[in-house]
Amino acid sequence: MEDVRGNEIVQMIGALWNEQKNRELLYLEALRKDSMGPFRRLLSQGHVSAVLFQKEIKSIYDYFKCFLTDRELGETNQIANKVSLQSLRNADDKEQVAGCLKKIEEATLQLYQKLRVHLEKDSETRMVLDEHLVRISEFYESLCKLERGNKRTISLHAAA
Repeated sequence: MEDVRGNEIVQMIGALWNEQKNRELLYLEALRKDSMGPFRRLLSQGHVSAVLFQKEIKSIYDYFKCFLTDRELGETNQIANKVSLQSLRNADDKEQVAGCLKKIEEATLQLYQKLRVHLEKDSETRMVLDEHLVRISEFYESLCKLERGNKRTISLHAAA
């Protein structure tokens, strides 16, 4: 029974690493866009956090797995990744970019929440994941505000 739980945790950690890799790629793609202005700072922070979180998650993965000999890390969900990347490339303004990135942040937050319940409350791993959760939640909130900025502008113009 314990092996099943351990394998499930390892799979969740692998999925979380893959999600962080997707975040990295999407933030990098968003940084390539023109006219992001002050939003570029948030995009840079998102990209750096994804890279750093991947390293920490890899350490957690190694702790649970003992040796990183399988291919679980690095096998990103290619279909979801391509759809997200294409949506981001088609985004014309920073509000649309924020909407695309918000979706990946939401999916990442859900993976963290799912994994957290399987870890001991006072464990170092859970503390690291909680730190990630706080930071990604901040990105999510910032992206929500940026996305809503476009909707407010549209409704103000429609009212006039």
